[in-house]
Amino acid sequence: MTPHQMADIAGRVTVLVFGGASLLLNALGLPGNWFLLVLAAGYAWISHFERVGWRTLAVLAGLALLAELLETVVGVAWVAKKGATRRASFGAFAGGLLGAVLSAEVVPPIGPMLGALAGTFAGAYLLELSADKKQDAALRAGRAALIGRAVAVAIKSLCGFWMWSVLAWRLFAPH
Repeated sequence: MTPHQMADIAGRVTVLVFGGASLLLNALGLPGNWFLLVLAAGYAWISHFERVGWRTLAVLAGLALLAELLETVVGVAWVAKKGATRRASFGAFAGGLLGAVLSAEVVPPIGPMLGALAGTFAGAYLLELSADKKQDAALRAGRAALIGRAVAVAIKSLCGFWMWSVLAWRLFAPH
């Protein structure tokens, strides 16, 4: 194996490793799928679109868009279906971001993930409670937001895994 071939394989493995790591960002509510797409586009450009072409990038972009759409619809629809107010939905969103940021120093990357989930519950609960709702309704809203967030993150992560799998296939399939 020539040094050029070894460097090529090392570059492809590096793209997959960083691409896989970027998927952890989805659990934090950050754009891990978009980071993976940018990484794939960068590799495609550097390698003169030899293994990863425009069609592959279009498929990855489509999956990233699908993930965003499903995350939004599932997260919002689940909370709304359980009878929570828009206020609770906003509280869940803001609380999730705040929880991830405040717990960033606690056992990364697990701390921010747990902080985002706890913040989602707390934000929905507190804003629902502040809307003159009873505690039972606020607890239902918090629970619905927590479950909706967990399901939405799982769906977004699954789409990210599909993206990573498509990229892995294009990088290592014989051509």
